[in-house]
Amino acid sequence: MIVKIAARDAQTSAVYAGVPTEVPHEIEAWSWKKQLLVTFVVYLSLIFVKRIKLYEPTNTPADQLLDAATVLFPHLSNLPPRSLQSPYFVTGRPDINSFLFDLGGSTCACTLQWDKTQYWQRLFYGQKYVMAHVMTAFTGPFFVPCWEWNTLYKVLNEVLEELQTPITGKWAGTGKPMDMEPRYDSIVNDLILSGFVFIMLACHVVHVLGLPTIADYNLHWDLQSCQTLFTAFFQYYTLQSVQTLWEIFGSRAFKMHMFGLSYFPGNLFAFALQAAYLRLLWLMRAWPIDTYNKTVCCLVVLWTPFTFFKDIDNYHEQIQAILSFALTGTVVSSYQYYFKIGNQRLLGFACIWYVLAMLFYLSLQVGPLIAVPADQYYTKRLACGISDKRVTDSCQSLNMETA
Repeated sequence: MIVKIAARDAQTSAVYAGVPTEVPHEIEAWSWKKQLLVTFVVYLSLIFVKRIKLYEPTNTPADQLLDAATVLFPHLSNLPPRSLQSPYFVTGRPDINSFLFDLGGSTCACTLQWDKTQYWQRLFYGQKYVMAHVMTAFTGPFFVPCWEWNTLYKVLNEVLEELQTPITGKWAGTGKPMDMEPRYDSIVNDLILSGFVFIMLACHVVHVLGLPTIADYNLHWDLQSCQTLFTAFFQYYTLQSVQTLWEIFGSRAFKMHMFGLSYFPGNLFAFALQAAYLRLLWLMRAWPIDTYNKTVCCLVVLWTPFTFFKDIDNYHEQIQAILSFALTGTVVSSYQYYFKIGNQRLLGFACIWYVLAMLFYLSLQVGPLIAVPADQYYTKRLACGISDKRVTDSCQSLNMETA
């Protein structure tokens, strides 16, 4: 894609002044080799940056740890102690013989009955790994602008994430088995509420801003097309590493306060790096700078509900994602309507979903359609089912038996 930059007024003035003028130069996209090399350098630097830890959750005090089984089944506390054959033990608490972890939504300790109300509560409330899924989905169409391919990537990502547990012994290849997302995490969360709808939102943004679509790549069954797609995917994969740099600040464990609101510094840091990396992408592909500025404006709206909040106890990431979707969609739709851009029927169809999302969000705030669960035992991050603390890491209390 070639962007022609011409200073018309200056050139016209120069002509009238009798000053020799030059033909306006053209800015061409970088070659795929140069793009790949620069992206590789960025990716290598991220490997070292991720080693930095400015804040880490403190370990849950041993005397505050809970036995998952007795919390879920109180009658067990009146029974004689039981021996449990397990490769894990709890540091400093030999009386704890169970902990809770999650396998994609099916917990090892459950209520032994199906409760539809509890299902919907656990689906929307509590700590989840939603924001990362949202950013993965929303940024995909900027690199490979095809919603079918991005949806397929999300599905494959979820499958590989779970397969890595029995293959590598780590959740998603990085986390300890006992930190296996001990919150209610389902395919509805990851693929639909935090995935597919944000892919569609990003495609709406791409349509309104006039960014290239998959047809503009002129792909064929040849080596050049493979190089183009590989470079785009690697650029996209590198962005995912950029966005997760909020972990330097302890992810959601570290928060600060300003003007009566709390916020996550890690999110602000990750957004700044995301914007910088996208600026590099726009430079490599020679896209118009005004489309970059508009994209960043959309990202500001997208990040805001995840970053700023009033009360950490009422911070529910999946519900914040619904608000983020509705607000960002409203901004994009308003811009499209005001400037009469693109297909207006598409605008009307998209607005229906944005309005429904906002109405659903409001219903959860006033006289909630889905009540807040009284027991959020399942919804703690790094809880491992043996702590009800929000910002401590009880998973560190679980160890492998070495004897």
